[in-house]
Amino acid sequence: MSPSEIEKQNQELDRKLQSEKVNLDADTVMIPDLVRERLDAFYTQMESDGGPLSKSPSLHRPGKKFLRGTAIAAASAAVISVMIIGSAFVSPTMAESLKQVPLVDSVFKLAGDLGLQTADQKGLATSSNLSVTHSGITLKVPQIIFDGTRLVVALEKSGGDSQHQTLYPAIQTQGQPEEDILEKVDLFINGTSVNSNNGAFNFMYGRPGKDSNSMLIAYMRDPASGKPALPDQFELEIYAKLKGVAEPFRIQATVHKTKINNKILQLQMSKSNPYLAFMAEKVEITPITTKITTSFKMLTDIAHMPDDYTVEREYNDIKNGQTIQYTKKELDMLDYAVFDEQGRELQLLSGSGVPLTKERNSKMITLFTPFVDTPQKIIFKPYILPTQPGGSALLDANGNWTRHYIDELEITIDVSQHTNRQ
Repeated sequence: MSPSEIEKQNQELDRKLQSEKVNLDADTVMIPDLVRERLDAFYTQMESDGGPLSKSPSLHRPGKKFLRGTAIAAASAAVISVMIIGSAFVSPTMAESLKQVPLVDSVFKLAGDLGLQTADQKGLATSSNLSVTHSGITLKVPQIIFDGTRLVVALEKSGGDSQHQTLYPAIQTQGQPEEDILEKVDLFINGTSVNSNNGAFNFMYGRPGKDSNSMLIAYMRDPASGKPALPDQFELEIYAKLKGVAEPFRIQATVHKTKINNKILQLQMSKSNPYLAFMAEKVEITPITTKITTSFKMLTDIAHMPDDYTVEREYNDIKNGQTIQYTKKELDMLDYAVFDEQGRELQLLSGSGVPLTKERNSKMITLFTPFVDTPQKIIFKPYILPTQPGGSALLDANGNWTRHYIDELEITIDVSQHTNRQ
């Protein structure tokens, strides 16, 4: 890096630190007096450290600029470290500045989820230093996000046998998961376990983090579950029990709904053929999550369904000690893909619903990654996922589950004609 680049980087870092200092002074976050005194002393020292460096040519001055730049960065790192220790949470501006300062551990971006990465980049995530240590193992919650649709908590482990006791096991080449240390995990919202409310449209799940010693814990509750939606603010406890550690880990935090404008599209649009009907009911768009409510309906008995909609499923039944094998005609799995007007498909995150029968519609609530840009149109493409008689997936040449699209059920909506904001 050239001396001019170093000087420019130092000026930019100083600008961010000055701005953050003003924000902290004006913010409601309480900073201990000792931390504030050291921060003020640091700026006083920096301001009295001499005028601008001379611009006259000298073979030695570039070296002095580098040394002074290094000293500034090191001093900044030391001051920021004290600030972080004195406060449980850091603002998005400070979080981004920390990533550029040497000698300070980064506030890690959440991995493997476009919506969460977008939220981190836009400063929508809450960064924290909340952690608990037992038996030489530390569990830390570096980030929490709640957009009104899903709550996501990042969990990281350090200490212990990090190589052989991972937090979230990776799948090995032979298909077997690695040994992990996590025995149980739960979320308590205002004192109540979310596991006690699990069911359709109400569930918690885990996803990989940035490595095998981190993970994402996500939770969604929808009013369709019969439970009220999560409030805009609530008390959260992350509970984790690790193998070989007697005392459970409990980390508490106050969670606030991210201040974003949700776009809500009330649709109630449907398409049908003689056999099936598909309805797109509702779309909720945030920078973090796209939540879509849909349903399928059977319009005829299974006996009259086309062969490419069904499978002769094989079953085994035991009667009087004897195994009886038989087949039963069943509707294959139904799903749908979501695209914008440029043909970019949203990636599935999770979903929940009720099975489809002739007597009952299969209502589904599905979470997808966010749209890259605000879409002008949203295209729903229902399809059948064909299976083998034994229940295994029918894969294509690339190892992906084959899709048989049902063109008659495709729905295209104009976003501008259906949008409400919350």
